[in-house]
Amino acid sequence: MIEIFLSLFFLIFYTLFAGSLLTIYLFGNRFKDFEIYEISFFGIIFLTFISFGIHLFFPLNEYSILLLFLILFILVFINFKKIYQILKLINFNFFIISFFVVFIMTLKYNLNEDYGYYHLPYIINLISEKIIFGLSHLQVNFAWNSTWLNFSSMLNFPILGLKGTQLSNSILFFFIIYFFLNESFLKKNIGKFSHSFLILFAVYIIIKFSRLKEHGFDFPANIFLILAFYYFVKIFEEKNIMQMRRYFINLTYFSIFSITIKLSTFASPILILTSFLFLKKRGIKLNLIDSSLLFIYFLVFFWCLQQFIYTGCISPFFKFSCIETLSWHHENISNLVGGATGAVNKSFNQYTGILTREEYVQNFNWVNTWFNRNKVEFFEHLIALLIPFLILLIINFRLNFKSKTQKLFKILELKVFIISVFIFILAGISIWFFKSPVIRFGIPYLLIFFIFLFLILFKITQLDYIKFKKGLVTIFVIAFIFNVSKNLKRINDTEHTLFWPKIITFNYGTNIINDFQINFPNSESNFHQEKYCWSIPFICHMSGGKNLSFQKKNTYIFISKLKKK
Repeated sequence: MIEIFLSLFFLIFYTLFAGSLLTIYLFGNRFKDFEIYEISFFGIIFLTFISFGIHLFFPLNEYSILLLFLILFILVFINFKKIYQILKLINFNFFIISFFVVFIMTLKYNLNEDYGYYHLPYIINLISEKIIFGLSHLQVNFAWNSTWLNFSSMLNFPILGLKGTQLSNSILFFFIIYFFLNESFLKKNIGKFSHSFLILFAVYIIIKFSRLKEHGFDFPANIFLILAFYYFVKIFEEKNIMQMRRYFINLTYFSIFSITIKLSTFASPILILTSFLFLKKRGIKLNLIDSSLLFIYFLVFFWCLQQFIYTGCISPFFKFSCIETLSWHHENISNLVGGATGAVNKSFNQYTGILTREEYVQNFNWVNTWFNRNKVEFFEHLIALLIPFLILLIINFRLNFKSKTQKLFKILELKVFIISVFIFILAGISIWFFKSPVIRFGIPYLLIFFIFLFLILFKITQLDYIKFKKGLVTIFVIAFIFNVSKNLKRINDTEHTLFWPKIITFNYGTNIINDFQINFPNSESNFHQEKYCWSIPFICHMSGGKNLSFQKKNTYIFISKLKKK
């Protein structure tokens, strides 16, 4: 328990210091313009960026991470006066609350169902070997690599080892709770559309995502997309040019980073484009090749390069982006990544009819099964959003009907704003529904849709002056009590005594192919989780390297499909 406490504390400040250094060197004296939680989010992005550079030449093992830490420590020492100014911004009450909640959430948390399937095996590859050409041949899931697993690998410190990589979601949850508390109680925010959106978003996240098992890396992708939307709204509320530029930088960073975590956030560029056009219309100069934005462009470049090295495609979802003549190109990868998610995400496994997999996904044959499979989960999400909204509405009922002086929709260019949000929601929900309608993938679009719908109804009924001024402490206390009590019950009900997440271990076999040791699961159990690689040492392939070729060229490993004679 003490180890988790100290590890969380250390990694939170490690991420904060990384973000502080990025902000100081990238923005110069403008680092003072950013809030401490924004700097922390930058820290996550910066560490992910560094992971690409290191992994091109070295594995992300404990020695690489320790060396990086020492370099960052020296830079922190050099820039201590500026970093001290950042640290003075910490609200210790909010810090303690955020840390306590996340600490309880982390104790004995159960691992996500995909963790042993491809999350942990991917991390094992990152920390065991420098970048591998044709990595997707080991597992199709490695083709659409998530930057969140790169960030997780950057927590692979000595002593902690793999346990450190399990704390990435806890770190993000700490920063997001701290962000909620700070932004929610700022007086200048109360009465704005963005504030009402933030409150509903905050309480929903604290209640509905109270267990780390439910997260995977859908959670960080969704969080960064919704953060981007929040700053998108702030742009349309703001008149101060410097603040609008700051919001645009946040919006751009968080939008693009969300895509690199998970492609389900594909609609985020719409927010960047529409806010850019809005700012240009207002005569605000934006330099798209400014150093502050070049950083995020380079992040995208390295992410695409990593995918290209893994698959032979810039994006494995699009066949036209593949170079099929490359020795490590994964043949038919575009169909494989689509087939691995399409029918499954449309609830084919719950279907009991006579249609084939191909027939099932055509002509909306899947909708009825999909709805029956997901309706309960869908309404649970809706209730988690609706109940806090109604509570706040009741608490503030008298206040809102006494005063009509400050309008909720005090937004510049309201028509442009509504049209932009409508396009974003329509694009997001449409492609989500037709391509990959898993509820957790569509959370940002559904959440924004319902909140936007509620507030539009207030506008139509001329209640657009409503604001959530009272009851903020009450609603947050209720949300935190629910979160903590649910996790305390989980801790009490957990049979094992380990406070860290439990990694399954089992027997594995080994084949020797071209002098490479290829490990594979060899458990006698029929439990499906023991058919996955989990923490089996590198190189692990679930079929023991069958039909694969392994070579080493110029110190790099190349994996390709064995050519038929």
